[in-house]
Amino acid sequence: MTYHFCSHFDHNYVIRALVMVDSLKASGFDFKLWVLCLTEKCKNILDAVSYPEIESLSLHELETERPELIRAKGSRSLSEYYFTLSPFWPRWVLENNTTIGSVIYLDADLEFLSSPQPLIDEGSNCSIGIIEHRFHPTFDIGEHCGRFNVAWIYFRRDQEALNCLKKWSEQCLLWCKDYPEDGKFADQKYLDTWPDEFQNVHVYSHPGANLAPWNLNTHKIKKSNGDLLSDNQRVIFYHFHMIKMLDENHVSISLEIYRVQTELRRKLIDWLYLPHIARLLEKESFLSDMGFDAKAFRSIRDFSKMDEKHRSGKTLNQRLEDGEIIRTK
Repeated sequence: MTYHFCSHFDHNYVIRALVMVDSLKASGFDFKLWVLCLTEKCKNILDAVSYPEIESLSLHELETERPELIRAKGSRSLSEYYFTLSPFWPRWVLENNTTIGSVIYLDADLEFLSSPQPLIDEGSNCSIGIIEHRFHPTFDIGEHCGRFNVAWIYFRRDQEALNCLKKWSEQCLLWCKDYPEDGKFADQKYLDTWPDEFQNVHVYSHPGANLAPWNLNTHKIKKSNGDLLSDNQRVIFYHFHMIKMLDENHVSISLEIYRVQTELRRKLIDWLYLPHIARLLEKESFLSDMGFDAKAFRSIRDFSKMDEKHRSGKTLNQRLEDGEIIRTK
């Protein structure tokens, strides 16, 4: 059986997305990824690499079908507009492909460490499936950014899920700021009401789903027989949030921001971050050989103030030693 995923990103995230696709392929999972290309450069890259698992659409084509998006575009920043698109893309996939029984939205900065089949099985009977942030009490910002994370969202082709997508689309059109306000935050905090508002909503419980910097302290993380485990279950996918280039030779991985202890940071650098960054740089080189100027660590969101806040006057060598940054060369 072929499972259908969807994601939307621009050329700044295309390298991360291709690494995600490679990881899904390596897991042996049968899938198709529907991509909304947010820039022409992104579309050109995907057309050139020609992954058989990827079907892509340009943002212009979606905007032509949904002129309300054009009207909203002028009232928000680029990152806020990208958030606004989140409900429209899975909605488009379902509405324009009547044989698809379900679609799963994915963030582009994930990497699969094992097959997602356990997650598919866990939510096999639901209409909508969502994943909690699972913040640790020492860094619980759920009140501001939401109980749930927009990283993996399952939508079945049924009336409940379609109603949810319709309402979410309307909400994001009205307000989708990149900061908390009046109980809202971007596209994400709207999910807080879904378990009470809609029928047949499943909240995933697998501790290896969406392992991320903000929940590393919530789980017991170890490696056994080559597998990364979270509470003794295989990690399905890791969310590589806020990896950013500090300079030509150093990358910040931001784990200290989420109060991950130094010992665990050092282990995760070896277990996760160094291999992942190597794959990103390899993909960057691959695209460069094809004539594309695509970078592995670009983002339209500016996290520099957050990074500066947590440096605490440390030298570069201290940050390297404490597992806050990684030398890439």
